[in-house]
Amino acid sequence: MSYSESEMNMMGITNSYWGICGFTSSFYTMYETNPGKRPLLLGAGIASRVLAEIKTYLMMLKAEGKTAVLNEIQDFTRSFGKVGKCDFGSFTIDKYIKSIDSITDKTDAAIKADCRYSIAMPPQAVADYLRRIWNCQVEIQMTSGGSGGSGDGILGVRKTKTTPYGGLCHYLYRNGGKIYSWGKVFNSVTDANAEYSVCWFLKITAT
Repeated sequence: MSYSESEMNMMGITNSYWGICGFTSSFYTMYETNPGKRPLLLGAGIASRVLAEIKTYLMMLKAEGKTAVLNEIQDFTRSFGKVGKCDFGSFTIDKYIKSIDSITDKTDAAIKADCRYSIAMPPQAVADYLRRIWNCQVEIQMTSGGSGGSGDGILGVRKTKTTPYGGLCHYLYRNGGKIYSWGKVFNSVTDANAEYSVCWFLKITAT
């Protein structure tokens, strides 16, 4: 299947509405590294389908008793506190799942306009999602800042060190020197945001 720039950009569209960069960066990764799975990703611009994917992962963790991973996701999301109109200080996984269940009969635009659907993923959770859902092998590396080298993979970036995981505040996907996020393409990490420096690198070792 041939590469489509418009399809590639769709992988990150929902992240321009919510903070779900751990998932959308994973979508970018799988679209680029495993062409055979691209048909499974073509709903990445549709809010309800993305939330269904997130819920599937969370429910899988609950069914398997992976409370440590769930607690790390919950605590990391809470650490962001108030963002815009939403306060994540009392975020829980169960409330998040219920909010996804409430989207029945809502339009795509209405769902995207609801800030409740942000969820923060620690590096280990992003790697777990890629392994568990996409059968993708990932190597996690903590870096000392800057551009994070030149390899292809998911970059965790920071602005300050006021959040857990070395100040991690966003994930980007890098391939061939290009940076992908929010449904857009950038020439570098600092082109995406001049304040960003890399604190994590998730290298895809096998798909």
